[in-house]
Amino acid sequence: MASEEELYISINPDSYRANKLNILINQADLLSTLKRLQNLKVLARQKKDLKQKILRNLITVINNINTIQKDTPTPKIPKNIKQREGKLKEPEEFKEHFTKRDEIEEELKIIQEKLRELNS
Repeated sequence: MASEEELYISINPDSYRANKLNILINQADLLSTLKRLQNLKVLARQKKDLKQKILRNLITVINNINTIQKDTPTPKIPKNIKQREGKLKEPEEFKEHFTKRDEIEEELKIIQEKLRELNS
């Protein structure tokens, strides 16, 4: 007779094989999942390293741009050119109200006027 800790049961050989197959398949799936999880951890670490590298490179680029801007002289524009540019510039509010269709029509009118001047 078996002790209290031991228990013996009889199982049909076909169901034993099916259950054993299910257990082995589940173990294989679990191991492949763990393998993928480890790959994800490695990829996440690589992603973090690459982000830090990009950030360092961007900081150096920004610093280089700032030093170049400090070293380049600022051009002095003569007063008469500034005045002409001020007269030619239209207010931004006025530009916003134009649609593309209006701009195309305006350009078409200008071209037609130039054609009339050339023909006469």
